Amino acid sequence: MGLFLKRIAWNSLYMKPIFFNSLPARHHCHFLILVTVTAWAETAQAKEIYIQPSISLQAEYDDNKRMSTDRFSAVDTSAYGVITRAGAKVGMRSSQYDLEVNNQLIINRYKSDFDLDSEDFNLDLTAGYNFSAKSRLGLSADFTRDTTLTSELEGDNGTGLVQDNIIRQQWSITPNWSYSLSNTQFLQTSYTHSETTYEESELGSFVDYSIDNISLSFRQQWTAVFSNNISVTAMSFDIPEIINGFVKSSRETTEYSVNIGADYEIAPTWSTSITVGQRFTNTEERQNFNFNTGRFEEVTTSSDVQGLIFSLNLTKQFETASADVTYSRSTSAQGDGRLQVSDSLSANYRHSLTQSLLFSINANINERTNSGEEDDGNGRTYYSIRPSVRWRLDRKASLTAAYRYRNQSFDSNGEEAVSNAISLNFNYQWDKVATQRY
Repeated sequence: MGLFLKRIAWNSLYMKPIFFNSLPARHHCHFLILVTVTAWAETAQAKEIYIQPSISLQAEYDDNKRMSTDRFSAVDTSAYGVITRAGAKVGMRSSQYDLEVNNQLIINRYKSDFDLDSEDFNLDLTAGYNFSAKSRLGLSADFTRDTTLTSELEGDNGTGLVQDNIIRQQWSITPNWSYSLSNTQFLQTSYTHSETTYEESELGSFVDYSIDNISLSFRQQWTAVFSNNISVTAMSFDIPEIINGFVKSSRETTEYSVNIGADYEIAPTWSTSITVGQRFTNTEERQNFNFNTGRFEEVTTSSDVQGLIFSLNLTKQFETASADVTYSRSTSAQGDGRLQVSDSLSANYRHSLTQSLLFSINANINERTNSGEEDDGNGRTYYSIRPSVRWRLDRKASLTAAYRYRNQSFDSNGEEAVSNAISLNFNYQWDKVATQRY
C-alpha cells in the first residue's frame, strides 16, 4: 500500500512528490480520502487503466490585469505574461465502476510593476460505482490552490473584489447517489462540503469561509423531447471569525430553495430549458462589541430575505455552427464574506470555418447585489466579450488567438475599470495511453 501511494504521488501529477508534503497539515486528510478511493479501485479488477497528459503555453498582454479602477489611470497597469499549464488525466474503469483524477499545474510569470507571478494547482477527482442497473453511488472531490486574481476576478463567478493578489486554497468533497425509479422517473441526492482559506494580506479584504449544501431532485421524462424536474436545496455559508481592529464578529447564512424546471426539444436543432424557484435566506451576525452602548458585549443581529431565482437557456444547432443564450439569477458566496445575488446574461457562438479552423465568440453581463436587506456598497456590473480563432494543427495540437474586453463599474462610487487583452495559446494533448493489463 505504501508503494502504491508513492506511485500515485509521482505518476498522477507529473510533479515532484515534495508538493504533497508542502501542503498544510489540515489538507493531508482530504488528499488521503482521494488516495484511499483510488486504492479501493485498485483492489478491484480494472478493465482499463489509462493516462492522458497535456500541456499548453500561452503568451498574453493585458493593459489592466488587476482591473484597477479609473482613479489609477496615471499608473501603468499593463502586464506581459507567459502562462504554462501542464496536466494529466489518470483513471481506471470497468463495467461496474469508473474513477478519474485530473491534475493541472499552472505557472504564471508576468513582466510588470505588480506582483502577478504565481504557481497554481488544480486536482479534480470523480468516481462512480454501479450497485445495480438502477442505483449508482458517486463521489467528486477537488483541491485548488490559486490566487484571488483568478478566483475572485476571472473565475466562474465572473467578477469580484481584488484589492490585492493573495493565495487562496479551496477544497470540496461531494458524495452523490442516483436511483432510477422507472424508465422515466429518476431520483438524485447530493451533499457538498467546501472550505476556502486566504493567505494573510496587508489590506485584509478576504475572509475564510465554509459551505455545506444538500440537495434532492426528481426528474420525470414524459416523452423523448420533454421532461420536467423539481428540486429542494439547503445551504449553510459560515464565516467563523472576522477581526476588524478590536471588534470580532462571525456570520452564518442559511438558505433554502425550491425549484421547478423543464427541458424541451422544440425541434431537432432547437432545445430549451427553464428553471424557476424561490429562495429563503437568513443571515445571523454576532459581534463582541455594542456600538450603541460602547461596551464589550455580545450582540446578535438577524435578517430574513426572500427572492426569486431562475435560469433560462436556449440552444440552436446549425450545419457548421452552434449558439446558446442563458439568462439566470442565482446566489453565490464571495471572498469578502457576503452572499451575493448575480443576474447573468451570457451568449456563445461557435462556427467551423473549415475542418481545422474554428471561430467562437463569448459574451456575458453580470450584475451583483447583496442578498441581504442592507446594501454593503459592493454592488457592481461586469461585462466582457471574447472573440477567438482556433487553428487545429493536427489531431493533437492546436493554436488559439483571442482578444478579450472587460469592464467593471461599482454602484456606490461610480468607479469604472476597463481591460483589453490579447493572447496566443498553443495546446498539445497526447493520445490516451491505456492498457487491459493490471
